[in-house]
Amino acid sequence: MSKLLVSWIARAHDFKRNETGGFDGVAANGPHCQFYEHFYNTRGYDGHVLLYSSADQELWAEHLKSALKQVNPNADIDLRLLELRNVISLEEIKPKIEALLLGLGEHEIDIFFSPGTSIMQLSWFMCHQSLGLNTHLIQTSEGRFHPDKKPRLEELLLEPSRTPFAATIKQVQSDQAKTESNFKLTPSIEPVYDRAKRVAHTDRVTVLIRGESGTGKEHLARHVHLESSRRDASFMAINCAAFADTLLESRLFGHKKGAFTGADADAKGVFEEANGGTVFLDEIGHISPQMQQTLLRVLQEKEIQPIGEKPRQVNVRVIAATNAPLEEMCKAGTFRWDLYYRLAVAELELPSLCDRGSADFKELLQHFVEIKQKEFKKPQKLHFSTDAMSAILAYTFPGNIRELENMVDTLYVFCDDEVGYEDLPKRLRESGAESSLLLDDVEQAHIRRVYNLKNENLTHTTQALGIAKNTLKTKLRRYGLLKDEKEELQEA
Repeated sequence: MSKLLVSWIARAHDFKRNETGGFDGVAANGPHCQFYEHFYNTRGYDGHVLLYSSADQELWAEHLKSALKQVNPNADIDLRLLELRNVISLEEIKPKIEALLLGLGEHEIDIFFSPGTSIMQLSWFMCHQSLGLNTHLIQTSEGRFHPDKKPRLEELLLEPSRTPFAATIKQVQSDQAKTESNFKLTPSIEPVYDRAKRVAHTDRVTVLIRGESGTGKEHLARHVHLESSRRDASFMAINCAAFADTLLESRLFGHKKGAFTGADADAKGVFEEANGGTVFLDEIGHISPQMQQTLLRVLQEKEIQPIGEKPRQVNVRVIAATNAPLEEMCKAGTFRWDLYYRLAVAELELPSLCDRGSADFKELLQHFVEIKQKEFKKPQKLHFSTDAMSAILAYTFPGNIRELENMVDTLYVFCDDEVGYEDLPKRLRESGAESSLLLDDVEQAHIRRVYNLKNENLTHTTQALGIAKNTLKTKLRRYGLLKDEKEELQEA
């Protein structure tokens, strides 16, 4: 593990000013020069990340770096612009410092606490105490405060909080690419991935991935790409439902400058950017009839036409994905049969989380509990009370793996170790029969539906359900549907 020094330049104290307040040299008695002269070598640093907060400070920062290199020629100084509109805004400064420190999280970090505004110092303090990183707060005191007239280096020792600002950590991590560690290949979907590998080896075959939202369609598409001969080229993904026609066409195929309002420069589309690789078109069922025709031509002719330019050849593999019923849409005339056949040369289908079985579910839950402990830097893994686990197992997770992962994120935000029933999201605690796997819930919903369908007539309801009248009455009372004896007299 390497060791870094991180600090802000101190514009008020690291530099000398001329009569007009402009730059007049680096102050030899400034905090950074004094630190380098007395302490830098003794601390064993592998590098120094020196921050400045606006572009107009760049020249000042370069001068300071040059002066510090004269004191210690071997120092590895990394000047970084961490741009701030307001240097006394905690709302602006703290998230940027958090992101910076998390990006350096594999290192041991000395935070030179003294330079900077009071809000910068407060932000350092809050991050040191909350993020759970290997950080130290250090400051210097001038020699004039000590009998021997020598400066001192002091470390601010604090007892770190065990309740990190996990929501902030989560936000930083959500901007990072998903790693393979976030994915778990369980027995129920191994056959799908084996089939995908066979598809990958047939290079020019288009692929259609079916599955509910949150089942991992993009991950499967990327697996096909990585198992194919195109693995060293680009994999470009785009959500077709996120763009209107003109923007989608531009994003897919590119445009020439001035081709439409807002086209201020030539731009390549994802098909051209992925030339030689793979294009993943998510939510393909949402594209308009016009875009369906355009895409069909691309698949047939292997060429694209950027808006305002001539057609050009491209060599890409197309993988599409949807949770829409394309066959029904084709019958209704809202999706083209010819495009459907072009896309569905090889079909792969991902099961919902509910259909993957309890063994798979428990394995995935434990997987997310383990990896999220590391991501949120929690000292202990979550464990679940009996009531909490029962509620989780009774819930169908309509958002599939994505919803399960997000639930674990949420629990790590609010829980230190044990998860009780009251800690679960409201949708799990109050899940109705439409999302419950409990037999009582399903039975109650079905009896309620039939009872209402038969206008609360007991005889007709028992005939429809195929049960005895007394059995029906008992269940209606249990579920609070039979309110008084008058209702029992209502017969055909």
